[in-house]
Amino acid sequence: MSAGETFAGQMLAAATDHLLELDQHDKERIFNLGYFTWVEQQGVDVADFRARKHQRFWRGLREIVPAWDAMIEAFNAETGALAAW
Repeated sequence: MSAGETFAGQMLAAATDHLLELDQHDKERIFNLGYFTWVEQQGVDVADFRARKHQRFWRGLREIVPAWDAMIEAFNAETGALAAW
């Protein structure tokens, strides 16, 4: 099965009965699942991980998006990653 078929069959076919409205407790549980991935596996500092809990962290990322875009463009230019497109 191709990725497109899988996406269409699973994501595009999803309906509202596949959604769960989360309360604060559920949101905390989901956030805490990230501890293993980010802190224990990726070595992110606990304070940096906890900062992600607040909207100001995510809003602050908007300031560096142009720098990320420039880095992606530079990488693509250096590697020829888009040459085939």
